[in-house]
Amino acid sequence: MPIKRLFQKKDQVALFWQWFEESQRAYYNLSEDQLENLFGQLEKKLHKVNRELVFEFSAELISGKREFIISADGLEEAFPSVIELVERAP
Repeated sequence: MPIKRLFQKKDQVALFWQWFEESQRAYYNLSEDQLENLFGQLEKKLHKVNRELVFEFSAELISGKREFIISADGLEEAFPSVIELVERAP
């Protein structure tokens, strides 16, 4: 492995969406007894992109889908991370 690759920053947005695609079924099915664990995992992964980001899921399915919202929580400096996540969503 070239030494240059050791110091390259990982693409956290790509890693987040890769992980989410692999895990999305659990979030679609959201069972009450798994909420704390699932949301803890999601928060940890999202914070690797930007520590200021927050999220929420709709409790009910909307047109067969669960709404997933990623927010900067009003912090202007986190807006670019939200925009990049949305633009690169699968």
